[in-house]
Amino acid sequence: MIVRADSPTGGNRARLAASYLAGDARPSGRPAHLKLELTNACNLRCPLCPHPRMERPQGMMSPSLLQRIVEMAAPELEFAYLHHLGESLLHPALGEMIAIARSRGAAAGLSTNATLLDDERGAAILDAGLDLLVISLDAATEPTYAALRPARRPGATSLDGVTALVERFLVKRERRGEGARRPLVSVQMLITERTAPERAAFVARWHRPERGVAVMLKEPRDWAGAVPLVPSLQALGRGGCRMPWTELTVLWDGRVVPCANHAEAVNVLGDLSVQTLDEIWDGPALRALRAAHAAGDSAAVPVCARCPGHTLDDAGAADFVAVDQLAQRRRTYIDGGTGIRAGLS
Repeated sequence: MIVRADSPTGGNRARLAASYLAGDARPSGRPAHLKLELTNACNLRCPLCPHPRMERPQGMMSPSLLQRIVEMAAPELEFAYLHHLGESLLHPALGEMIAIARSRGAAAGLSTNATLLDDERGAAILDAGLDLLVISLDAATEPTYAALRPARRPGATSLDGVTALVERFLVKRERRGEGARRPLVSVQMLITERTAPERAAFVARWHRPERGVAVMLKEPRDWAGAVPLVPSLQALGRGGCRMPWTELTVLWDGRVVPCANHAEAVNVLGDLSVQTLDEIWDGPALRALRAAHAAGDSAAVPVCARCPGHTLDDAGAADFVAVDQLAQRRRTYIDGGTGIRAGLS
């Protein structure tokens, strides 16, 4: 039984959850969460990331396109994650893009490798009011960091160097004071055979939940087969993924895909540079995808066939309705403890 929240966005979540549980290919709600790819360019070539193998062209989302998307998604959009594949801090209008994402009331977050987190970019993040910053470090020692950040391009740095950048940012964040908007900060480690022995040191170094800074320990994901993994780390599932009912991923050029679990433009649903969000959200491609999931036929869908998915039972749907998107992320990234989570987006 779904308990409806009183707020407009809570009511939207209730409609989305009800449509998902009913298998309705045309939900009455609108997306609560958008992943918005500021850029798919990156200054690193990490072995657990599909970026080195990515074939689609690289580019930057324009402020005008982001503004168009945010305007179309309001007022139901609760969380804009300004990242998909690439290093968002490479965007020359970083602060402006964060401000645009938040301009219609949505919370904003992004993920970064932090090698470019200098004073200028740090100030842009803080001044624009980012709500959640995920920092991917993945190591507690220099040899492990070097192994996980090979073939580094200009702008990369050592673990000591990036640690100094992160600590400097955290100091500036603290100086904003209790009354100022300060982003929640999650420092992430992917748990592999190499990194597992460093887990305790990593937690001891970065876990400060009482200050809104915490670690996130995750299994790697195989990006729909693009990154080879030990099989036990990626248990395949079938059907029932909620993501076609709750969110979308928008590539830097405006093309829309169902989720962020693939590096390429696979299962393209439309193009927000020329279409409206509602045309895509209620369009034939997305309706067909939802119908396949509702019928348990997701194994026939590219990407979905190689993904464990995000399912919701009645209890999970009630929780999705009751807890707003930013609070959900605080609960997961900051208050969720130091257990190892599944490596999904």
